[in-house]
Amino acid sequence: MGFSNTNAQLTSAPPYVFAAISAICFAKLSDRFYWRMPFVIIPMTIIMIAYAILMSLNGQLATHKGVAYFSIVLAVIGIYPIQAAAASWNANNLAPSSRRAIGIALMNAAGNVGGIAGSFMYLASEAPKYYTGFGLSMAFGATGVLVALCLEWSYKHANARKAKIVEEAKLKYTEEELFDMGDKSPLFKHVL
Repeated sequence: MGFSNTNAQLTSAPPYVFAAISAICFAKLSDRFYWRMPFVIIPMTIIMIAYAILMSLNGQLATHKGVAYFSIVLAVIGIYPIQAAAASWNANNLAPSSRRAIGIALMNAAGNVGGIAGSFMYLASEAPKYYTGFGLSMAFGATGVLVALCLEWSYKHANARKAKIVEEAKLKYTEEELFDMGDKSPLFKHVL
């Protein structure tokens, strides 16, 4: 963006301050409404908007520093709350504790692959336009929105299906057997 070394260092802090505030606010709202999906989708939509703005600048970041900087701040405001909401959503919908531990570990492992992919998305040959990097970032955001919507639908569907067989399951299984079934139990209700 054409900043000197000192200015680049000084301007790198505010996006992270906004990101921290964003993560806390989204987490508080998610807990208040006891609903995770919107608090995953809204940040992903913010990310898509931020990268769309950056892509629309057509590589002229230095001439549009204000807009580019705003987009970067917007991107980190969207990026930071997602992990907390997704981790909570994941952990609350897996049982027993052994399945929950494996699910959390798998989610963290898959999430860390993003750092590897990110290292190869921004091709030096495309500088400063970075169509591949910005485009893939937008595509990952859109994919995340679709996956979150599908997950919400699947949890609602599973809860409705389980609600129909609760009484039958109570007659067929003991309380201990139902507990041992974990999230497969008709008594387990998925957290939306």
